[in-house]
Amino acid sequence: MRRMLHCLAAILVLLTVLNLNDAYAQTSRVGGTLEVSVTDTTGAVIPNAEVRIRETSTNQSRALVTGENGAFRLPDLPPGTYELSAAREGFAPYVHTGVVITLGSAVHLDIVLMPAGLSEQVSVTGQPPPLDPSQSSVTSTIDFERIEELPVRSRNYLDFVLLAPGVAPSNPQQNGAAQTQLADSGFTFGGLRPRSNNLSIDGVDNNDEFTGSNRTALSLEIIREFQVVNSGFSAESGGSSGGSINVVTRSGANTIHGDVFAFVQNGALNARNPLESELSKPSLDRYRSGSSLGGPIVKDRTFYYAAFEQEHTRGQRSSHIDPAAASVINRALSSGAFPGVTTRRLRSGFFPVALAETEAAGKINQQIGKLHSLMARYAFTNNREAAGAFNTGGLVDASARGSSFVRDQAVVGSLVSTLSSQTVIDLRFQIAGRRALLRTNDSIGPEIDIVGVALFGRPYEGNSRRTENHYEIGYTLEHTFRTNDFKVGGTLNAVRLRAFVPDGFAGVYAFKTLDDFAAGRPDLFRQAFGNPSTGLRTVMLGLFAQDHWTISRQLTVDAGLRYDLEGLPQQFQQDRNNFSPRAGMAYSLSSRSVVRLGYGIFYDRYVLANLNRAIQKNGTSGFEQVAEGSLAAIIFEHSGGMPLLSPVTGIRPSIFVPDAELKRSYSQQAALGTEYLLTKDMTVSANYLWVRGLKLSRTRNVNLLPPIQLTTGNAPGFGFLQPDPQKSGRPVFSDSRIDSRFDAVYSLEHSASSSYHGLSVSLNRRLSGEFELSGSYTLSKTLDDASDFDEQPQNPFELRNERAHSRQDQRHRFVVSALFDLPIGEEEESATAGKAKPAGPLEKIFAHIEMAPILTIGSGRWSNPLTGVDSNRSQAWPLSSRPLGFGRNTLKTPATALLDWRIVKYFPFGERRRLDFVTEFFNLLNRTNVTQLNPYFGTGLVPNPQFGKPADALNRRQLQFSVDFEF
Repeated sequence: MRRMLHCLAAILVLLTVLNLNDAYAQTSRVGGTLEVSVTDTTGAVIPNAEVRIRETSTNQSRALVTGENGAFRLPDLPPGTYELSAAREGFAPYVHTGVVITLGSAVHLDIVLMPAGLSEQVSVTGQPPPLDPSQSSVTSTIDFERIEELPVRSRNYLDFVLLAPGVAPSNPQQNGAAQTQLADSGFTFGGLRPRSNNLSIDGVDNNDEFTGSNRTALSLEIIREFQVVNSGFSAESGGSSGGSINVVTRSGANTIHGDVFAFVQNGALNARNPLESELSKPSLDRYRSGSSLGGPIVKDRTFYYAAFEQEHTRGQRSSHIDPAAASVINRALSSGAFPGVTTRRLRSGFFPVALAETEAAGKINQQIGKLHSLMARYAFTNNREAAGAFNTGGLVDASARGSSFVRDQAVVGSLVSTLSSQTVIDLRFQIAGRRALLRTNDSIGPEIDIVGVALFGRPYEGNSRRTENHYEIGYTLEHTFRTNDFKVGGTLNAVRLRAFVPDGFAGVYAFKTLDDFAAGRPDLFRQAFGNPSTGLRTVMLGLFAQDHWTISRQLTVDAGLRYDLEGLPQQFQQDRNNFSPRAGMAYSLSSRSVVRLGYGIFYDRYVLANLNRAIQKNGTSGFEQVAEGSLAAIIFEHSGGMPLLSPVTGIRPSIFVPDAELKRSYSQQAALGTEYLLTKDMTVSANYLWVRGLKLSRTRNVNLLPPIQLTTGNAPGFGFLQPDPQKSGRPVFSDSRIDSRFDAVYSLEHSASSSYHGLSVSLNRRLSGEFELSGSYTLSKTLDDASDFDEQPQNPFELRNERAHSRQDQRHRFVVSALFDLPIGEEEESATAGKAKPAGPLEKIFAHIEMAPILTIGSGRWSNPLTGVDSNRSQAWPLSSRPLGFGRNTLKTPATALLDWRIVKYFPFGERRRLDFVTEFFNLLNRTNVTQLNPYFGTGLVPNPQFGKPADALNRRQLQFSVDFEF
């Protein structure tokens, strides 16, 4: 770590010495680009013309002078609305108003100066065309209007990421019928894992390093806009092999602006879920309220913006366990035969759930003279969710459902210093902390899993707590030459983790059938022993150099190189040769079309939850014991079903070890696309993306001897006097081990891979004339041989058989969203009298109504069929034994279709105030959208009756009402 710190310090000093001249910029993750060319009426370039750029809401301005080519490029302007003025001796002044800069965009302005004698001043209003001929990356910007107006039940701005082409939601179907407690980002790019994405807010990262999910949640009221990088080839982006999401928060202005709002939802207006056996609907009372306020502290110099909101929800849910099966289980539990099982009764009917969430954030911007800009932001999130946070699968009883208590805090700051008209330094820092506590209703255990029927008790995962502290600093220097924009920089992110993760410490008993449970005959027992407390530190260093070269007005080239290093604890091998070349090109075929192509390598971060297993269960600090067949039944009988207090004598320990050559996962990405300008506000594009994921993490038992196909003749030698039909004829592993000291040795390998081919066609119309439209269709295919770090192969000696559809594969996906006002009742100017027509009754009713629909249609998702027990005795966990004749991930859910709709009736009060009354419909068509299947075939030749049947689904139709006063 000390060596990396010295390296970073030396590089930062070198970059500072290299400052030559000057331009204004922030990092590319927080701004847009303005390109200006100045000519006269004959088309001749005008050098040394002075151009002043002013942000209209804050009066922040900057003056530049055109070069010999009559042009300049100003990268990474803060998003906002700008006014440009140009002047040159002998020419009339020029003013262009209403120029909107959005995150990640490049706006091109061609300024034509008139001779001074022909005009006193040339004034232009409006936006240039949305086509960006200089950008080689494929990105989607979710602007403030869509964030503010589109329907979103959760009030989570990241839900809008799924509006971008080529992005799909993460598959909620895990290896079993329960959703894991380990959250992910919620979406997948290029078929890669949802833990492989990167989220940055105001230029610093917002990732949970333990899970690969996101940290601090912000109110929608403080989000200005964000950019989804579907395939980006800038070397500045790092820390993920998948996609990047760059978020910019709102800043105050010279005028005071804010709002006060409240949301309410009641279950009586919602539709019933057909998968629930109860005839009545579950109760639901949801209230969410908040406010925001922004304005000046010192006009033109110091600004503030703050947002706060809270939610309080109380409702009911139910499991989808067959009532007849629940009755059999309850009779066995009430008989007193299993006194050690803590859960004494499965919950019938509805059980209570609750959510309490607080989100608060404040931001201050300070202009220090003309050369320095300072920003500071504090964000706080406190989320408490009871009985609905994890283990929410349809076959999970209330006893095994999880509650979460998460608190996040983050202090973020930046200092942007302009050294000249061509060079800028951007320094950013972050200090952040996360506290996460997970609990299940049964916190004693053990877990009881009856294959394909029910899961209850304390589950294997959950009941953990952890603290994750982040310390980040980033430095960027950008210099603009005549045709090149060169940027270099580095980031250092130190993470300290303290964790108490007792996965498996309460024990697991798995039963093949209901009859086996009633008789007390588990087929599998597993429990961990030792000390579940761990601590580790990791330091991530990223360095990059990036050049944007404008060869001509038709051709631009991006080229860069990035280096990533993640320092790990001493017991892990250090992977040091992580160089990532990136290249992209944009070529304009005409003024209305552009072709883009690019290639890059992207290194991922380590998921600390994966590494934590090798620290916690290394054979010294802790280990697991596994018993199967008759031995598992004996342990259950002697313990009465309770978790064991000490290890079983005679059972060898099972341990987790890191691969001797631990590598960082990475992806290779290549893209080819074209975009065409249909109208002054609308573009259509088609983009092909190829992604190859390499050295992806998986878990594999490396202590097994080659398996032998089980027959009636050799079955007694394996301990099977009467093997079930799903064992006969398959390769089965004996009790002999390569290293006789251990039972299973689970290696944390990086030997998995994935491949993705995707074609996306998009149509985008920016907001103009009160109408905005965005739509896309994606056709894709993803294959892999492991979809998460804990997935294990059915046969560790036949990894080729694992190659199949990825769980993240979604073949077809269509998304369209729109914003528009009803044309009825709009006030129109009379052509004859010059006065507004008086509004009639119909106009009064339908005036000032806004509509905002989102339609999402997607093909089904893949699920892995399982026997539900360790049929080949590979000791894989999660289970991996598939029914005979079934390949990996061969079950598929039905297609999904969701129509959400938001209707706003607003009443304006002057120019700046309005009162909104809002009705939102979610799943308006009331379609049953299945998200999980029952994957358990069972151990017989005939599948369980519920095999492949729906186990869980999205919510049916829901209604939500709100009121919002803006000023």
